Amino acid sequence: MRIRHFRRVFIVRWLASLHFALRDRARVHPEALIDGNWKSMELGRGTKIGRDTIITLAPEARLFVGPAVWISHGVEIETAAMISVGAGTSIQRRATINGSVKIGEGCILAPNVFISSGTHPFREIPELTIREQERFIREKEGSLDSLDSPIEIGPDCWLGINVVVCPGVRIGKGVVIGANSVVTSDVEDFSVVAGMPARKIGSRF
Repeated sequence: MRIRHFRRVFIVRWLASLHFALRDRARVHPEALIDGNWKSMELGRGTKIGRDTIITLAPEARLFVGPAVWISHGVEIETAAMISVGAGTSIQRRATINGSVKIGEGCILAPNVFISSGTHPFREIPELTIREQERFIREKEGSLDSLDSPIEIGPDCWLGINVVVCPGVRIGKGVVIGANSVVTSDVEDFSVVAGMPARKIGSRF
C-alpha cells in the first residue's frame, strides 16, 4: 500500500513538472509538491521552482508568478486568496509566503523570510484559548477572513535573511530591510530599515 502511494505521488509530481513546462515554459522540480488545482496557477516563462518547495492552494485561491522568477528549494507558499510575484524576483530557500500577498518585480527575498497576512485572535474573548477564539469567529462570521490583512511589497526590494513581514504592511519601492528585522508598519519608498520592530536607519538616495 505504501509503495503504491509513493508511486502515485511520484507520478503526480512528474506530471505537474511536465504540465508547467509545456503550458507555461516554466521549470518545476519534480520533487516540488503542488497541492491544489494546477489551473489556479500561472507561471511566467523561464520561472524555476526548486525541489521540496510546497505550494498549497485552497479551491478558490490563485497564484500568479511572473516571468523569470526563481523560487529556491524548501520554500512554502500557501493561500486561500491571491498571491502574486512580479517578474525577475528571487525567493531563496526556506522562505514562507502565506495568505494575501503581492510582491513586485525584481525583488530579493533572502533565506527564511516569513510573510503572512493572517494572524490568530487572542483578544476577542481573552478568557478563551486562541483556538476557541478562532472557532468562535468562524461560527459567528462564517470564515476567518476578518483576520486577514493583505500585504504589498513594491518592486526592487531586498529583504534580508530571517525578515518577518506582519499582516497589513505595505512596503514601498526600492526598500532594503536588514537581516532579522520584524516589519510591523508601512515602509516608505527607498528606505533602509532594520530592527525589531523595523525602523528607518537610512535611505538609498
